[in-house]
Parts: sequence; structure tokens; C-alpha cells
Amino acid sequence: MKAWLGRVILLLSITAVFTSCDEDVETPEPIHSPYAPPTAPESLITNLQLSYRRREIKEYAKLLAPEFVFKFQPIDANDIGTDHWTRDQDSTGTRALLTATLVSEIRISLLYGPRDTTINFHGTPLDSLKIRVINTDLQVDQTDGITWLITDRQDFFFRLGKAENGEDPTDWFIYEWDDVPLTARPGFSVIRPTWGRLKSLYGGGS
Repeated sequence: MKAWLGRVILLLSITAVFTSCDEDVETPEPIHSPYAPPTAPESLITNLQLSYRRREIKEYAKLLAPEFVFKFQPIDANDIGTDHWTRDQDSTGTRALLTATLVSEIRISLLYGPRDTTINFHGTPLDSLKIRVINTDLQVDQTDGITWLITDRQDFFFRLGKAENGEDPTDWFIYEWDDVPLTARPGFSVIRPTWGRLKSLYGGGS
């Protein structure tokens, strides 16, 4: 009788332990991404800024279409030796900027205008549009006390995803980014740092 009672008590104890363990297990909450879904061109501009602030090159690269090109300002193209970078070149240069130990902080604020759908003509992707950043405020602090300030305009060209590329047709991608120089005031000739120059500087260009 005592042996039988002991086995019952042992069995109940083991059951209690497993029940307690099951009760302690909590279903993890889904991880909330701070990035917006890429279902609107404006969301990509928001995500670009966030990727710079957080210095996350993978999130930046998600914004770019496979055929993406970054077009330098003419003054930079003359010095760098090319008028544009491909997606891979741009991602390499941006990675160098975002991951540089010399960079202590990146602050960015982009003020942009309305969508421009008049670019839908021969030679541009279907369902594409342009958004101009009319006010750029990009500040890159270095550990040596230098701060780069970028203020030029930027033209972003967007297209919807292509099913034949394995892309979600409801997602948007940046397929071209033009670094647009500000118009200098008459009588002034000032060489300002540009976004393209900054990428080239960290990416190993001139």
C-alpha cells in the first residue's frame, strides 16, 4: 500500500512540474519593425531616412530596384570619372558611409514635394513617378570634429514591383536617384559638399 501511494505521489509531482513549466512558457510578441511597408513611394523616403539614422545598410538596400542608378552632379562626375553608380556601387559606397567608425552620428531630414506622374513616357518604367526632395538636411558628424552638411535637392524616381522579377506588384522601388545641384546666386561660386561626393568619399572614390 505504501509503495503504491508513493508511486501516485511521485506521478502527481512530475505532472505538476510539467504543468508549471507549460504555464511559464509565454508566446513571444511579434517583433515590430520601425520601417514602413514599401507600399507607397513616400514610405520609401521615410525608410531611407530611418536607415541612415539607424545606419542599417540592409534596410537601405531593400529600397533599390535591381536596375537602380545614382546620378552624380556634373561637378562630381568630372572628378569621380563617372556620371553614375550602379546599385552595387551605390550600396558599397553607402555601406562604407553608414558603417564607418569615423562617423559618430548621422542626422537627416528630407522635405519633399508632391508626386509627379508626367514622367510616364517612352523609356521610363510603367507605373513610375518622381518625387523631388526640395529641402535636404543631411548632417554627418565625424569623430575628428568635422560635420558634413548636405543641402542640395534630390530627385527620386519610383516604380511598382514587377512580378516577372519576383517582386510584389504592390511594393514600390527606387530605380533612379539624381543628385540635383542648387542654383548658385549670381556673383557667388561656392563649392559645397554633395550627397554624391559624400558617398564617394567614404566609398573609396576621389
